[in-house]
Amino acid sequence: FGIGQISEVVSNLKNFSRLDRSMTADYDLHEGIESAIRIGFAQLQNRIVRKEFGKISHVSCSPSQINQVILNLLSNAAQATSEGEGTITVRTAMCGTDHVAVEVADNGSGIPAEVLPKIFNPFFTTKAVGKGTGLGLSICYKIVENHGGKLEVQSKPGLGTRFTLVLPIKPPAVTSAPRS
Repeated sequence: FGIGQISEVVSNLKNFSRLDRSMTADYDLHEGIESAIRIGFAQLQNRIVRKEFGKISHVSCSPSQINQVILNLLSNAAQATSEGEGTITVRTAMCGTDHVAVEVADNGSGIPAEVLPKIFNPFFTTKAVGKGTGLGLSICYKIVENHGGKLEVQSKPGLGTRFTLVLPIKPPAVTSAPRS
């Protein structure tokens, strides 16, 4: 590693975790995806990563938390695909007028139908003992839910998996408890 490469890694990490987790900002999801791809380079380097970016609005969110979700989805896609043959496609598009969709699709092993309903459960993992905590997708699901969005999955064993993250452009207003 040269000094330039180390400097770039540090810069990417700073951008990736830019804001305090509780802070929200008007955020360019394309910037977050690019950052997640750079951070996940070691896992993604022997796979084809296609970016199909549509014209989307910025979203009001916690950038560090949304970056964590995107990185986790990319990491899972990399683990599900084989080196040299794996293709991961990241698409963005508007979803109606007030939501943005980010899709992470892979041509990997897919998820068996009987496992699919459990993948967002805390501590559920299909990985070998010591290889995963089973918390990644559970945490992602909760982060997205807390942003007023949804995280959905479609998968066909042997063909691949597609996760779709849908976020509101503006998060729903926090409602205060009714006064009596």
